[in-house]
Amino acid sequence: MKPGGIPRGDRKKSTPVKRTLTLRVDPSTPRTRGRVSASTAYGSGRTLTLAIMLSSLTAVLLALPPALAQKRRPRRPATSRPSAAATDYSKFLHTTAKHQGACNTCHKIPTRNSQKVRNFPDVADYPSHDACVACHRPQFFKGAKPAICNVCHSKVSPRDDARFSFRNPSQPRQFNIEFPHDRHQDVIARLQRSKPAAERVLFVRTSLNLFARTLDDKAQTYNNCAICHGSRTAAPIPPPSGWVDGFVPDAASFKSVPDSHSSCFNCHWKSEPPVNDNCAGCHKPAVPNRPADLPNRISVKFKHEGGGERKNHVAECTTCHINITKATSLRGLKPDVPITSCTECHNKEGLRQDVSKELVAIDKDRNFVCIYCHTSNVGKLDPPASHYLIAERPPVKRNDIK
Repeated sequence: MKPGGIPRGDRKKSTPVKRTLTLRVDPSTPRTRGRVSASTAYGSGRTLTLAIMLSSLTAVLLALPPALAQKRRPRRPATSRPSAAATDYSKFLHTTAKHQGACNTCHKIPTRNSQKVRNFPDVADYPSHDACVACHRPQFFKGAKPAICNVCHSKVSPRDDARFSFRNPSQPRQFNIEFPHDRHQDVIARLQRSKPAAERVLFVRTSLNLFARTLDDKAQTYNNCAICHGSRTAAPIPPPSGWVDGFVPDAASFKSVPDSHSSCFNCHWKSEPPVNDNCAGCHKPAVPNRPADLPNRISVKFKHEGGGERKNHVAECTTCHINITKATSLRGLKPDVPITSCTECHNKEGLRQDVSKELVAIDKDRNFVCIYCHTSNVGKLDPPASHYLIAERPPVKRNDIK
């Protein structure tokens, strides 16, 4: 041990310490004047190299064409996605995907009230609560007055089971009826006569008593149109715009149309397809619509039960409706009647000249309005060429009359 040293046993292993030696250049010192240490020279060289590289890169970027230069895309403003519209459970649509199952999933035939309301087996009421709860249990028990109850109930209350009439007349219809007139021509009469009376199924509330007529050979059924289209008992509902010229047609002006299964189930209850549980055989899904109470008739003053004291208008239906028996569907059906069906009586030489008289009146005054058959919205128009053909004269436009 050297004088002043530490004994060997007391020495501790020391951790090596990295030391950095920095040489400074002092220009005032004669020995170091103009000398630079190696570390200083190395650092300066690296800095110079980086500066040169950055300058070169900047020059290259500036030399690029604008199309190749990177452009910073502007930030798009954050847009919130619209939330899905809440389902309105107060309305029921058959077009909803989950509502397009088999009809008897919800509708049971016959309903318990059918004998009381219809007097024959029929679907005369809304489906039971089981049909609703099966899929809509959360909505069915939501609050004291669940919105879903408004579909069937006129008063939503746990103590009131009052329901709308079935079908609800205030709601648009969701189906069109597929009815082939061509297939029904004379079919009912043939089926009726081919079955013994004991085997016939009778539904008493039909629009016209089919069997009372067919059992009487003297009564004429007129190709069976009257089985479904009987005489109206109530005046027609006025159109939204009101009656033209204030002319209100009475019940005898139009025939009735079936508003229930009463006319259908005489044949289609069990024997003839589509039978009672095949709703889709006749009811075809459609855009919700409100069918008019009356057809769009041009000659609104015509009466089916008219024709004077002899009631000459009461005739075999296809005497006038010559195209109706060819119709395969009610969709777009137009029971057009050609003018020749009218002029057999109303423009016949030696009998009546109703059409010719009004054409002559137009010749004298081009503002004359034909009112024998029509209201003014039709009577003020140019008569069609068919009217002039019946009168055996060339057609004339009102504007050409001086």
